[in-house]
Amino acid sequence: MENAANYQRVNEALPGHADLPATKSMTATQIGTIGEVTVAAQLMLGSDGRFSPFLPFADDDGIDLIVYDKATGRSLPVQVKARTSAKLGKSDTIVFDVRRKTFNDHDGAFLLAILLDMTGGCIQRAWLIPMSELSDVARERPDKLSISPSAKEGSKDRYTPYRCVDMAEVAQRLVTHLDSP
Repeated sequence: MENAANYQRVNEALPGHADLPATKSMTATQIGTIGEVTVAAQLMLGSDGRFSPFLPFADDDGIDLIVYDKATGRSLPVQVKARTSAKLGKSDTIVFDVRRKTFNDHDGAFLLAILLDMTGGCIQRAWLIPMSELSDVARERPDKLSISPSAKEGSKDRYTPYRCVDMAEVAQRLVTHLDSP
């Protein structure tokens, strides 16, 4: 509602711009950007500063973050998929899609699917899936791979091994991966 009121004020202040659209919700692009920035900040916090995440200028290859590990000098690509609780299905499942066009299953790449709490600006749930395992757990469609984990805390589904309680656990799993030979 506040967004609509803001658009109304802008429309009144800018003669000739009365046709600016009033939106009532965030766009998918905005949610994605909020998710990527939140993940980057939380990875720095969760790793006690060990990680330096970088946002590429373009993410047309499905890489939303490059996570540089200051301890090992290694880096890894992460594709972030963000959803909000408004997108929960009846069974508390969330659908995350990875387009085949941007799917990269190289050994060091990860998919980080997150459920955002838009009121508090925090991450409610996270699933960290190695891209090399994604096609094993995803539903295959002609143009995309889809996962639909349950957001319920105690749920048991095929995505349970990938579910992280918080971003500190995500960071720890990435440290374990980066510390391995």
